[in-house]
Amino acid sequence: MGHTIGESSMGWSSSENTSDPLSKCQERLRSPVSNGTLDVTQKCQNFVDNGDYLIVIEDVHHLARERAYKFIHWKVALMVVQLPREEESNLIKQLNSHFAVAELGKKWLGEDGAAIEIRPNDEYRLLTGRTPESDGFFVFVSSANL
Repeated sequence: MGHTIGESSMGWSSSENTSDPLSKCQERLRSPVSNGTLDVTQKCQNFVDNGDYLIVIEDVHHLARERAYKFIHWKVALMVVQLPREEESNLIKQLNSHFAVAELGKKWLGEDGAAIEIRPNDEYRLLTGRTPESDGFFVFVSSANL
């Protein structure tokens, strides 16, 4: 992924090789011409005012796979990556070898306070309002302190 919990929107955009989402929202709000729906404009206003924003990206290398980034107070607070079901056992082995197991096969904790969780597809819909297009699972990475 190349991202870290607590990274700024500018740091996030640098890793994604795209423009800073906060700057894009500020630009959208300054523009006299509406560049989208009222819903998008309201979300931008919330990001500028409060630092809360959700970005969902479709993975260009793997169709029907998505990544989501939730910003809180203008910093990445949650990262979510969709993976195919066949990668689950290997991922669990990797997580077991690098992190403290908080809940066997489901949750791990890092020394830096990060929490890593494997969750079913339907929990992604609660975060994004979108139904995942492929069968698999999601890895949620967040700060255990949030």
